[in-house]
Amino acid sequence: MSPKKFDWQKREEIRVQMLEAGYELIRQYGMTHTSVEKVAEAVGLGKSTFYNFFPSKERFVYEIIVSMRTQLMEYFEQLLAGRQKLPVPQAKEFLKKIIFSERSIYKYLTPEDEEKLRAALPPEYFLDVEQESRVMVRLFGRMEGIRADMDEHLVGNLLKIMALAQINQAELHADSLERTLDKMYELLFSCIFEEGRH
Repeated sequence: MSPKKFDWQKREEIRVQMLEAGYELIRQYGMTHTSVEKVAEAVGLGKSTFYNFFPSKERFVYEIIVSMRTQLMEYFEQLLAGRQKLPVPQAKEFLKKIIFSERSIYKYLTPEDEEKLRAALPPEYFLDVEQESRVMVRLFGRMEGIRADMDEHLVGNLLKIMALAQINQAELHADSLERTLDKMYELLFSCIFEEGRH
């Protein structure tokens, strides 16, 4: 049986459906138990057709991550609504959304999953510390009230620690998790924004 052929528009629609289905499957089963077959079946395709869209499962998961980053940046542009810089209250809410978004795939990836992705994908797919700092500086450059002496590496570490807390919430005290996160936000925001900016 020859592989299905799709025009560009239909192909893009199917690709988006596959990414969404893949996210939902990873959320439900984790990366290890989300098979290529499950993804293809979720959008009404055969397993072999999956490989017409993505060369590997790891590349597919990476594309989900890229898609979610793109959606976040589109949301950021919507918040800006033509302004040069995002006001501090909205900037803080946006940062919370980045860290603890209900739609974050990182909540459902284990350290083993991340190792598999790093082993299977080219190194340039992953940001190093300096690249992360440059991305942060560009993002914060579009926000009001940023401290002139902000330490990008310190802020980057705090963001990663908060992300790790999200990934490993089962290891934390559930009864004080919300209070803990509030304190972490206070610390993070005090390192990013000028004192007294709301």
